[in-house]
Amino acid sequence: MNDATTVERLSTAIRQAARSAMFCVTGCLPAIDPGLEVAGLGPIKFPLKRARAKELIAACQVAPYGQGTRTLVNKNVRNTFELDPKKFQVSDDWNAAIVAALRPVAEQLGLPPDQLEARLYKLLVYEKGGFFLPHRDSEKQPRMVASMIIVLPHVFEGGALIVRHGAAQRKLTFDEAAAGKAPCFAAFYADCEHEVQRVTGGIRVCLAYNLALKPHRVESSAGADSAAPVEVLAESIGAWVTTQPATPLVFALEHQYTQQGLSLDLLKGEDRHLANLVVAAAEKTDCHAHLAQVSRHLSQYADDGSYDHGRDRRQAPHGPIDIGETYEDDLKGAEWTDLGGKKQPWGEIEFDPSAIVSSQPLDDWKPTSEDYRGYTGNEGNTLDRWYHRSAIVVWQRDQHFEVVASAGAEVSIPLFCSLAATLSKTPKKRLEQARLDCIRFARAIIQQWPNNAIHFRNIPRIEKSPQDEFPGQLLALHDQQTSAMFLAMMGERDATLPLASFVLAVGREFGWSAFAPELKRLILSRPYVHGPDEVSLRDIEWLAAFCREEMASPDQRALVHELCLLAVERYCTPRPRQPAHYWRHDRRETSVAEKSLLPLLQALAACGCEEGLSRVIKFVQESPDSFSFDDCQVPCLKALIPWARTRFGLTPPLIVSWLASVRQQLESAAAKQPTPPTDWVRPATVDCNCSVCVQLNAFLADPASEKSRIAAREDLRQHLIQRINYHQCDVEHTLDRKGSPHALALVKTNESFKRAVQRFEADCKLLSALPTEN
Repeated sequence: MNDATTVERLSTAIRQAARSAMFCVTGCLPAIDPGLEVAGLGPIKFPLKRARAKELIAACQVAPYGQGTRTLVNKNVRNTFELDPKKFQVSDDWNAAIVAALRPVAEQLGLPPDQLEARLYKLLVYEKGGFFLPHRDSEKQPRMVASMIIVLPHVFEGGALIVRHGAAQRKLTFDEAAAGKAPCFAAFYADCEHEVQRVTGGIRVCLAYNLALKPHRVESSAGADSAAPVEVLAESIGAWVTTQPATPLVFALEHQYTQQGLSLDLLKGEDRHLANLVVAAAEKTDCHAHLAQVSRHLSQYADDGSYDHGRDRRQAPHGPIDIGETYEDDLKGAEWTDLGGKKQPWGEIEFDPSAIVSSQPLDDWKPTSEDYRGYTGNEGNTLDRWYHRSAIVVWQRDQHFEVVASAGAEVSIPLFCSLAATLSKTPKKRLEQARLDCIRFARAIIQQWPNNAIHFRNIPRIEKSPQDEFPGQLLALHDQQTSAMFLAMMGERDATLPLASFVLAVGREFGWSAFAPELKRLILSRPYVHGPDEVSLRDIEWLAAFCREEMASPDQRALVHELCLLAVERYCTPRPRQPAHYWRHDRRETSVAEKSLLPLLQALAACGCEEGLSRVIKFVQESPDSFSFDDCQVPCLKALIPWARTRFGLTPPLIVSWLASVRQQLESAAAKQPTPPTDWVRPATVDCNCSVCVQLNAFLADPASEKSRIAAREDLRQHLIQRINYHQCDVEHTLDRKGSPHALALVKTNESFKRAVQRFEADCKLLSALPTEN
C-alpha cells in the first residue's frame, strides 16, 4: 500500500466513523418571563412597552467589537446597545429553564451534556437599523466553546442571525420571539462566523451567554461502540508509520481553536469523536498523539489580466485570477499541546502535504487571509495565501526525538540541554533509560545539524548560540559512538563550532585512536563557500590543543604526526591572492591563513614534526603577499618565541632561522629613509594600453608637468578613474565640464612618498618589536 492510498483510507475511515454533530442548534424555551430586573429601572416585562423600551436603551451603552487585540466602537460595523450583567439580573425560574435546555443542546453539538454550562455575558438591544457584520466570537472566558443567544419575546422584523461553518450556513429568524410569543435560542460554536442582519422594524432584545465546559478527566480512548473504526484507523496508521516513521501524520479538525482552547476535553462536535478514535488508534500502534496549530503559506504566480502600471499593487484583482508557478509552499505545525492541554516547548515542525488527513483536501482549504500583488513593472503578479487549521498530529513513539529535532537546532538543543541536565538528579533505577533517551535525542539533533559553512569574508559570530552548549552537554552522556557521530557531522556541515575542548575530552576518555577517521575527515573537509580550499582556523586550533597533550602511547604519536602532515599539506597548497597593492594598508584584512599560522606552528613544534615545521615556514617566506610582516609574521614570532622558550627551554633552530631572515629584511628596509621627490616624476605603473591610460602614464613620467587634462567620453573617464584608484597613482582628479567631451583635470600629489614614509616608520617599529633569538 503506498502512502497516498494510506491517507485516502484514513480519510474514508474517519468519514464513515464520524458521528453527526451540528455546529448550530436552535429551539424555543418555555413561554416564561425572564424576570429581568435592571438597576435603576426595576423589573422589565416582555413584551416591552414603548416607553419602557426607551428607558432600557438609555440604560445601555453602545456595544464595541474586537479587532485583533483592540476593542473598537464603530456603528458601521456594529450598531448595537449592550448592558453588563452586573447591572441586571434574571429570575431563578429563567436560570432553571436555561439549565434544562443545555442538555439537548450539548448532545446535538456533540459535547458532554454533564459538563456544559451557560454563563450570562450581556443583554443586547437592536433598534430599527441595528446590525452586526460577520465576525467570530472570542473565547471570553476559560474553557468557553460556544455562544448562546436567546431572543426575548418582543415584536420586531428583520434581525436574522446567519451562522456559517465552512461551506455550511444556517439562517435563523426566531419567528416565535419576533411575534412576541416565546423566547427562542441559537447555540453555535465560537469559531463559527456569524452576523446579525439589519433590524427593519421594532426592537430585538436578547440575552447572550458563553457556553463553557466544566473541568473533567480526559478520556483518551474511544468507547466500545467505536472498536471497529479504531481497528481500521490503527491498521492505516500502522501502515503509514512503517514506511514513514518520522513523518508526522496530521488529522485536520473541523473547528478552529485558539491556543487556550486547544485541549482534548475542549474539542467540539465531530472533532471530539475524531480525537477519541485517533488517540485510541495511536495507542494501538505505539504512537504519540498531540494537538497543534497548522499553518500554510502558499505563494504563487497569479495573473488577473491587468498590466496597468499605475494601479496600486495592493488593490484586489480586477477579475478572475489564473494561477501559475508556485514560489513557496510552507506547511508546518506549531503551538503544541499534549492531550491534556499542557503546552509543549517544541518549535515549528514541517509537515508533508501528503500526510494531511482531512475531510476536505488540502488544496480546497479556505484561506484565512490573502495578499494579491499586482504587476508593477519590476515584479510579476503574486498571490500569497495563508491557511490555519487545528489538528491532531501522530508519529511513531520510537521517532519522537527525530520529530522534535526537526524543529531546528535553535529550539531542540535547549530542550536537549534541559533533559541532559536532569541526569544528575535522576534516581538510579531510571538513570539508564533517561541516559538512553538523551543519547537518542542527541543523535537526532546531530543528524539534522544545520549547514554552517564559512562564507567569503565571513564576519565572526559574536552572539552565543544554543549550538555552543551542545558539545559540553554531549560529554555528559559518555557515549563514544554519539561523540564520533558528532565529530563526523562537524566535518560535513559545520566549520565554525569550536571543538578544542570537546576533542581533548573525548580523546582522554575513549582514546585518540577511537576518533582517528573523524579527526582526519575534519582536517580534510572543505569549510569555505566560494573561498579558499584550506584548513579552517577552528580545526587548526583543536589540532594545536591535541598536539600539546602528553603523548602517552605510540598510537597517539602516530595519529598526531599523520594529522599534522595532512594539515600542512592543506595549508601549503598555493592559492590565488589579489596583488598586495590592491588593498590600501588601512583596509587590509587579516586572512584565515595568517590567523592560523601561530597555532599551526605551535602544533608542529609541540609534536616534534620538523618536516612540517620546515615546510610551513618556507611557504610563509615564499609568500610575502599572503603573509604580511605587519599582521602575521612579526606578531607570530613575538608570540611563538616566548612560547617555545617556556615549553622547550630554547627556540627551535628552524624558528631561529626564520627570525633572522625577517630581521635581515626589516633592517634592509629601514636602512635608508625615503626622500621627497625633487621634480614632478611619479610612478607610471598603469598596466593598460588604451589611449587614456597611455596619456596618464606619459603625464606621470613627465618631470615638468604638475597638472594635465585628459578629454574623453564618460565610459573612458570612468575607466581612467578606476585605473587611478587601483594603482594608487599620485594624482587627484576632478571633472572639467568645459568643451565636449568633458575632461578629467589631473593634479599630481606626493601620496606615494607619504606611503613610503609610513612604510619606513612601520618597518622601524616592527624591527624594534622583534624578539631576540635566545
